[in-house]
Amino acid sequence: MLRLAGASEVMHRVPRSCRRPLGRPLGRLLAAAIWLSIGPCAAPAGERDASFALALESIRGEQLKGHVDYLADDALEGREPGTEGGREAGRYLAEKLQQIGLGGAGVDAGFFQPFDPNYRNVLGLLRGGDAKLGTRYVVVGAHYDHLGYGTRRNSRGQVGRIHNGADDNASGTSAVLEVAEAFTLLPQPPRRSILFALWDAEEKGLLGSKHWIAHPTLPLDRVDVLLNVDMVGRLRDDRMMVYGSRTGYGWRRLLSQANQEAELRLEFPWGLKGNGDHWPFFDRNVPGLMLHTGLHDHYHCPTDDAHLINVEGMTRAARLLLAIAYDVANADAVPPFRAAARQEASSQRRPQPEGPSQKPTRLGVEWRAERASEEGIRLARVAAGSPAERAGLQPGDRIVEVAGRAIHTSDDLSWAVASADNPVRIRVRRAGRDRPLDLTGRLDGRALRLGILWRTEDAEPGALVITDVIRGSPAAEAELQPGDYVYQIAGRDFADEARFIELVEALPGPVTLLVERDGRLRTVEIPVDPHPRKRAA
Repeated sequence: MLRLAGASEVMHRVPRSCRRPLGRPLGRLLAAAIWLSIGPCAAPAGERDASFALALESIRGEQLKGHVDYLADDALEGREPGTEGGREAGRYLAEKLQQIGLGGAGVDAGFFQPFDPNYRNVLGLLRGGDAKLGTRYVVVGAHYDHLGYGTRRNSRGQVGRIHNGADDNASGTSAVLEVAEAFTLLPQPPRRSILFALWDAEEKGLLGSKHWIAHPTLPLDRVDVLLNVDMVGRLRDDRMMVYGSRTGYGWRRLLSQANQEAELRLEFPWGLKGNGDHWPFFDRNVPGLMLHTGLHDHYHCPTDDAHLINVEGMTRAARLLLAIAYDVANADAVPPFRAAARQEASSQRRPQPEGPSQKPTRLGVEWRAERASEEGIRLARVAAGSPAERAGLQPGDRIVEVAGRAIHTSDDLSWAVASADNPVRIRVRRAGRDRPLDLTGRLDGRALRLGILWRTEDAEPGALVITDVIRGSPAAEAELQPGDYVYQIAGRDFADEARFIELVEALPGPVTLLVERDGRLRTVEIPVDPHPRKRAA
């Protein structure tokens, strides 16, 4: 891989994201409309038949390790481009692609694409089976070169010793070989054609992928997606980084669907850097991804050897790659290119929430955390002009009941106010009075039913990102968390916030959500009242 130089709490009301106009810039609306009209591009579950399961199982650790052992052996002297070791690695890869039955996609229908001074890409093609989509291409690639004996410019270790590059990038190269073979085991080819590209001279500045972009051996305007694999041999804590998830609309959901077999913990970094072979494709408006298990102390050192490879982790990474490639190659449509990713890549900023930056108030009171009491929660402050002041609440009052719901804890009070309909009856105990005092008021905003606040996500049309979970709410009971993505409600996709709110209001309880956290999908049941009233989320 090339590396470039007891406090107060405030009551809630429905977020602005639920109330603001749903308009977006025209380009974003068109992209979202196109995406939602075709639906998520992952193949339906019914198409993941026994043949796919067998192809998945064919990717085995011993074969992957065998490739890594060969490519990272001292005999190849670090696979520096243009050296005998580098050329031997290229011969090995071309032979493997030919053995599994791929056609050559290089110069003169061979497996090599030479370029100056004496480098060469290794290219194999699997023809798609669809009459229309078979002329479209998915590129699945990895660079196979490394540093040779290392120089002061590129080595982080002792210069003059062989740098075998077992993780960087014999691991990614091996994954591509095994995924290519897995595709040939399917009874039917994928709908799109797949170019399996093993790039040379990545470590010298992405020269192999740049050369292919400048001199494509297939029509560049027919390349739909680039999948790049760079350093997937050192999986730790199930953690896989997926760069480029914002280069196309809907990537995150597709990746999460593809991850159901591998069950990796996916991270989706915000920015995209020009430090891998995905970059020349991105520069030409091709949406792309890079799978990567992270840097480590042996990166660009002579100690990046085969015995340190996490074979089981590399197997899971290769299987994830197969699932992604399979889904994309068989989809009716792929994620459209998202031009906004260019600005995100250059700024390297985290996304700002499109919803409220803070929890807004609904009642307008503050209280100090204290132990549960049969006498409710004592108010520390009542905001001037708030619904609480208009209802007659005062500092020092103990709220013991809201809308008929007994209040013992802070969570009780938070959710009782957030979920109450107007007008609301609030029972308090006040100093100097022997009996409770019943007050009536009107709360700001609309009542919540699930207990979540959210923002929309430009890169994921038809999804919501939870920004807050109201304490004491059904959503909190279901263990939803800020940062969770919501893709479905009651098994149904939703085009926008308005449709989501409509379904929340209309569906009987309990309500189920399809939720994704760290690239892992799960169905969450929210234990709400069975008969909904007019309320938001």
